[in-house]
Amino acid sequence: MFKVQKKIIYAIEAVVDIALNSGPIPVQNEAIAKRQGIPKRYLEQTLQILVKSKILVGSRGPKGGYSLAKERRKIRVSDIIKSVSDHNKSSVNFNSSLSQKIIIPLINDVAGKCFDQFNSISIEEVCEIAKKKNIQKNISKKVDFVI
Repeated sequence: MFKVQKKIIYAIEAVVDIALNSGPIPVQNEAIAKRQGIPKRYLEQTLQILVKSKILVGSRGPKGGYSLAKERRKIRVSDIIKSVSDHNKSSVNFNSSLSQKIIIPLINDVAGKCFDQFNSISIEEVCEIAKKKNIQKNISKKVDFVI
């Protein structure tokens, strides 16, 4: 069985959390870490990668945090996987003829089909699944009055 990297899971969780909990104030990384149980050190690195990949927008300051860079329906799960995977490449050289001609092309073919499936799923669809599974928004309703 294939094992999915934690970094990919964390990235998808973070984007979905932001999609579910976004409002007029950006979602803070501490809130995401607490809700999803993601270690802060991994989360901050992952969020920065997602900002560089133009999936998220980051803002600084006391009311800073993260929001989606585009509509939920326009962000694909594959976009998240690709952005996180691109920053975590390692090159392993397999010299055998069997690996080069059969095993690696077979694995690449299967991985490509899997990636195509993720390309057909938007964050909007993931949010709808979350809603059906009773995953509630956890945003605290803060009201800020200026007189």
